[in-house]
Amino acid sequence: MEALYDLPNGDRVRVIDTPTVAQALGRVLELFRSGNTEPVFFGDHPRPEGVVITFDQWAEYETLKEDAEGDRRREELVRQRLANDDPTQWETYEQMMDRYGLDPDSDELKPKNTGDKGGEQPT
Repeated sequence: MEALYDLPNGDRVRVIDTPTVAQALGRVLELFRSGNTEPVFFGDHPRPEGVVITFDQWAEYETLKEDAEGDRRREELVRQRLANDDPTQWETYEQMMDRYGLDPDSDELKPKNTGDKGGEQPT
């Protein structure tokens, strides 16, 4: 049995019943090895309940998932810091650059040009 299922993004996938996919796993592996890496969606209802993908696809998705989780953690940390921070203590970009002795007008992070030679402080 096969059914078509519409994904939220508008794509449509073919869902194959579980017993058929179970019997065809050897053939699916042959297709993967030959370069046909299309996912195989399966389930006992018209809605997909599982998917068979290549190991390389799985590894890529795991990396993307880890990256997304790191992004979520950083976003939450920034939200917490902003929620607990006092905006009156914030500084502008120019103030921060000045605090570190950097030139805010430079395209590179370079110290401000103080006009002295050899790095010596003027007397």
